[in-house]
Amino acid sequence: MCTNEKGFSLMELLLVLALVGVMLGFAMPAWHQSQLLAGRQQAWLQLQRIGLQQEMWHMQHGHYFEDISADSLAQAQGQNPYHYNVELLKNGFLLSAVVNNNGPQHLDLLCWQLTLSDSGEMKSLGKGGQIHQCK
Repeated sequence: MCTNEKGFSLMELLLVLALVGVMLGFAMPAWHQSQLLAGRQQAWLQLQRIGLQQEMWHMQHGHYFEDISADSLAQAQGQNPYHYNVELLKNGFLLSAVVNNNGPQHLDLLCWQLTLSDSGEMKSLGKGGQIHQCK
């Protein structure tokens, strides 16, 4: 019994769906890691931006500013992936970006906190306190 009907058989359709599922299974973790990396890079850039603002403020006023809550970066559109803090030290400052628990970066366990000092020293800590290279 031979038919000339055009179309796909159920077996061919299931095979294609299985292949697409396998490809998605490999692609999704890589995509997720690239999203986390992009969020980290954005946080590093924001810390550097705040650091430059700190230095400009210090040159004009003779001291560093402590409150960044009124700054535009603290009031970003949507959910902010990080919460930014300024800690004034005796002769400088320490900037930190901590992952917001409700933000899109909350699954980034390796780089939970990023810090930048006035000397330019950059550190990153995991959620368990381990030091990682997250640049």
